[in-house]
Parts: sequence; structure tokens; C-alpha cells
Amino acid sequence: MRIGQIILRVQDLDRSVGFWSQSLGFDVTMRAGSFAFIDANGVQLTLNQIENVPDDESLTEIVIEVDDIRSSYRELSDRGVPFEIEPRAVTSDGERELWAAHFYDPDRHLGSVVGWVG
Repeated sequence: MRIGQIILRVQDLDRSVGFWSQSLGFDVTMRAGSFAFIDANGVQLTLNQIENVPDDESLTEIVIEVDDIRSSYRELSDRGVPFEIEPRAVTSDGERELWAAHFYDPDRHLGSVVGWVG
């Protein structure tokens, strides 16, 4: 397992991209719709603009990459990770599907475990 991505929900994508790229000096690798992807030297920082900021939810998501999503889900569940959503396909690259399962840590930070299937 490794933390491969941190997702920050933002209110103004252009403002946030400017901060992370111009102020901090990180490279923007791609922009697509409401997303911007930033190379943070080994960890991908993903900025995701959302319309309505919920008062009761975390705006940060830590994405943990695993080799085998099904076995990692079982192992982590057995260790007490309180998954709220079981592994399911969230996107595809045309040849494989990226599966993810979501949980919240004790302070309600969103976490997800992801792995390619197929």
C-alpha cells in the first residue's frame, strides 16, 4: 500500500491551481473539467472544484493504492477499518477498471483504497 493521491475539494479551481503552481511551484500535469492534477514529487495532488461545500463533510480525500483491491479490502476490514462503501468500479481506462472502497477515519477525513481490476 502507498498513498498515491490526495484530493482537495476546492471552491475556485483557478485560484487553487494558481496557489499550488505559482505560489508553491508545483507542476500542473493536466486539467479536465472540474479537476486539476498536480505533480507533488511522488504524490499526485488532485484539485476538485465543487459547487456546494458541505458543512459536515471532509473536503480532503487520501487515496491509498493497492495491488489487489479485493484482498486488501478484506484484510483492512478484518483490522477494523470502517468501510462505508464496498469496492466497486469507479472508472475505466478501456482495458481495466479502477475499483475503490471508501471509509472515514476517526476525525471524519475521507479515505479510499483503490486498485485496478482486469
